[in-house]
Amino acid sequence: MTRDAHLKRWVNQPPASPLVEALRTAERRRALDQLGTTDRVLDLASEAGVTREIDAAVTRVDFSPNASEYARQVIDAADFRTVDPEAPTLPFDSGRFDAAVSIGPYDWKFLAVDDLTDEVHRTLAPDGRFVFSVPTPRSPYAVADWNTNRYYTPAEALSVISPDWRLADYDLVFQYPYYAHMAVSALPDRYQDSFVDFAERASDELTARDRWNDASYLVLAAEPHQYRSHLDDALDCLFRPVDEIGFWDDEDGKILRAHDYEIVDEEGGDPSFSWTPDDRELWRYAPFGLMGTMQWRTSPLATEVYDVKIERALSYFTRKIEGDTLHEMPSYGIGPLTCAFALAAEVFDDDHERIARQLFEHARARFDFTHAEDSLLAYGWSYLYERNRDPEIRDALSEALWTMNDRLTPEGLFAFDNHTTRRHQNQMYACWGFARAVEVTGQTGYLDGVERVLDYTIDERMRDDGAFIWQDVSLPRRLRRGTTKRLGFRPPHWDFLYECHQTFFVNAVAQYYRAGGERDYDRAVRRAMSWIYGESSRGDLVGCSGIGVPMRFLTVDDRLDVDDQMYKGSYEIGSYIMALSNLLSGPFCDR
Repeated sequence: MTRDAHLKRWVNQPPASPLVEALRTAERRRALDQLGTTDRVLDLASEAGVTREIDAAVTRVDFSPNASEYARQVIDAADFRTVDPEAPTLPFDSGRFDAAVSIGPYDWKFLAVDDLTDEVHRTLAPDGRFVFSVPTPRSPYAVADWNTNRYYTPAEALSVISPDWRLADYDLVFQYPYYAHMAVSALPDRYQDSFVDFAERASDELTARDRWNDASYLVLAAEPHQYRSHLDDALDCLFRPVDEIGFWDDEDGKILRAHDYEIVDEEGGDPSFSWTPDDRELWRYAPFGLMGTMQWRTSPLATEVYDVKIERALSYFTRKIEGDTLHEMPSYGIGPLTCAFALAAEVFDDDHERIARQLFEHARARFDFTHAEDSLLAYGWSYLYERNRDPEIRDALSEALWTMNDRLTPEGLFAFDNHTTRRHQNQMYACWGFARAVEVTGQTGYLDGVERVLDYTIDERMRDDGAFIWQDVSLPRRLRRGTTKRLGFRPPHWDFLYECHQTFFVNAVAQYYRAGGERDYDRAVRRAMSWIYGESSRGDLVGCSGIGVPMRFLTVDDRLDVDDQMYKGSYEIGSYIMALSNLLSGPFCDR
């Protein structure tokens, strides 16, 4: 059978045995349940029965002219279009549809699945939903049709929607193994009914128990992350005046350290907050905010809308650096500032490179990479070296790589001298500096060290909901602190789930990809970002805060009211802006 004949036949499949018809019905029913009520539906070459009874305006897309012509005869749709399956550009405006459905086509090896999924993302409304199905290697058809169709492990299926979508719903469909399937299908129709009933119950059981690896088909519902609108909101928050619960201090021309909050109402589970600016000068916060801004400003996403404020912030730090406060700044602040000024030299004034050089010389004389946060120096130096290719900076980066690599343990973590070295943020900062130094020096032999840390982080610290714990600790230590917590003392630090820890991880993966890393972490990135936008116990943490950026933290038992953590810092917004910029225009788009 030719490909064109296959596509035409798929439009309205011929009748089959009750067992096979039951599979078609199960996919269709579960897909429609996930689709819900909607007005404008894009049907991507599903079998005719899928959208035949939908009460909506359906637009049908097929992958050959003959298939489209046949679809016009058997499907009642408002519009019919044909696209090339190998280069599927959908001929629709962005945000055109409320929902999209594709039951069947993702099996086909000739379909450019990633390109089509990107196009669906573009044409869906911000609150839209995409429902599609894929077969797994446990499908009975995998035995006979392995050379014709594509079969997805659960991880491969979820990678299709990573990192730009959130998994909103799913159903796991059971089918009998190949020989049992063939034997039952050969029985007289009346004897197949009990097997059909069992398969339906088995599907419900697989779904209820999350037994993904035992399913023959996966029916997935995904909702697009709105990274661009979140990025716009984050930038607005960072440069909104302080008296409007923003982080821009217009009087001093600087980025505010933080806003503290109090919970003023939490009736019905939806809290409201009172925000108060915190104007203390801690040189760990605003530098991160400025670094994130400059990474956005030098990306293809950038506009000039905040340039006046950015240049004022650079001038503020220039005065501090050239004054008498540089010795007060930790490596946590100097590294990000080096990055920010090196990038500012590309956009604004070459003189900013002089400040970046001053920061480099000061840091090299003062710090020795014994503290995890010193890794951020290598991160900043890499941007300065990328600009001027100074051999002295390359030597410093090579020394930093050697020193940081020597801090890797067989366990899969960096071990610096500071007592907080094992904590998540310090491991991610080390990955940032390590991977960036690898990228600009070309010493790719070191890159497996980043993989080890990322793998450990996912395996040991990523929860089922996608959040990262702050640190994994021993059972005796957990038991001791669990007792004090029950007595009313402050929760232990490993009870805290921080939004910024999600973006620290995303940025570490981005740096790894930029350095040439080939291991696929997109699924973990999707889960990390999905925790911020809906998978946390508080749902959407941006909506929860009400100020355009996510809430700072939750505890594992859903608290927002731990006294010394009730604020939102500009360093968190800086990392958040970096992550969104990376997701929208960085290495995730190039893969």
